[in-house]
Amino acid sequence: MPLFARKKDLEVDETGARSGLRDVAWPESGVRIRQMDDADLGRILELRSVVRWSADPRAFDLLRGVRDARWAVAEAPGAVLAGMVGAVPLGSIGVLCHLAVRDGYRGLGLGAALSSWAVAYLKSRGAKTVRLYATRQAEGLYRSLGFRASAARTVYRLEEASRPPGPPRRADGYEVGTLTFAGLPELYGVDRWGYGADRSHLVFATLRLHPGNGLVARDSSGRIKGYLIRSAGGDAIRLGPFVAATPYVARLLLARALGETGPSPVRVIVPGPEDCPAHAVLREFGFRGRKDRLLMELGGPNDPPAGLVHYGTTPYLAT
Repeated sequence: MPLFARKKDLEVDETGARSGLRDVAWPESGVRIRQMDDADLGRILELRSVVRWSADPRAFDLLRGVRDARWAVAEAPGAVLAGMVGAVPLGSIGVLCHLAVRDGYRGLGLGAALSSWAVAYLKSRGAKTVRLYATRQAEGLYRSLGFRASAARTVYRLEEASRPPGPPRRADGYEVGTLTFAGLPELYGVDRWGYGADRSHLVFATLRLHPGNGLVARDSSGRIKGYLIRSAGGDAIRLGPFVAATPYVARLLLARALGETGPSPVRVIVPGPEDCPAHAVLREFGFRGRKDRLLMELGGPNDPPAGLVHYGTTPYLAT
């Protein structure tokens, strides 16, 4: 049965790994940065409605469920949320996401302070590298905090007019099938080997939101050589995570996914540089891409692990 087919400086306190970071205040403006609590959820929805929000609208709720993820808010007088940021620890890699500052509170240094809060928390959880996707406007801010540019991510889209024929179920010793519950432990290991961090909670949560939409490619010995998750969002079907050992395996997974999506447009976000084979494979299938945000990192060298290549990131981390 398919899986789920049923439906200024901020300090870490002594218990930072469990309770977060100390509050920080700006006496001149009355703004205070503190850890988010459940009472803030309604006001976060209001903040998101007035700030340009490029992330998937469900990403906030899904990432909040990741183990040890924390969020900070900048609270102004009158219980107004002036800003927010998320910090998602994935082992050796931590993700800084959803940074937002309300227009009337920009220029106070809130963006830098919220980012520093997130970095401090992620380091307290053992992250050696902090990763984020920066808009062009925020690039200077992150560089001032020590982040370095890695690669521009690319957003690819395939319109409904172009669809390749679906591949056979088995080809050249590989078999592409629906991901089942029994395959999850091996998939988590394969993903960690290729990504360099533990994304199991995020993968599991994505599959719960989109039951039965996982595909897995296995070689003749039954080992996983790639996987792909489809999800519905906005005006297009999104593919990601999308991981493969070789371009051939990527083609098998992609052709099977496109054959099952119907006429809807399809979107894939590729985090890798131009020499990543994902670009050539997607263009071969007729996808057209545009450069989007800049992948930036803070910390020690983060050479890609010797594992499977990431052809597409999860839309919930493409913030």
